[in-house]
Amino acid sequence: MTAFIPVTLCFCSNKTMLVGSVAEAETALRQQWPDNTAPSYLHAVRLVRLAIEGSCRPSTAFEAFSKAARQQGILVARPRGRAHDWLDAAASP
Repeated sequence: MTAFIPVTLCFCSNKTMLVGSVAEAETALRQQWPDNTAPSYLHAVRLVRLAIEGSCRPSTAFEAFSKAARQQGILVARPRGRAHDWLDAAASP
């Protein structure tokens, strides 16, 4: 079971990877990213490493990882499901 809602990444090599834990995020960070010198990427690398060592909350590290992937355009967007539409409709006045 994954610790977080999994995200799908599509790297520069067209390889895709489903990531749902800090350990998987560490593996994903070793793949080919568009810019491995970007501040958000370096921040994610640092926080993921700290989370694995136990000195950072895993949720904080995973959020930084997801943000870096989103900023670099490698996060694959999921289509909204019917459940989302139903919840939106139920929450509307």
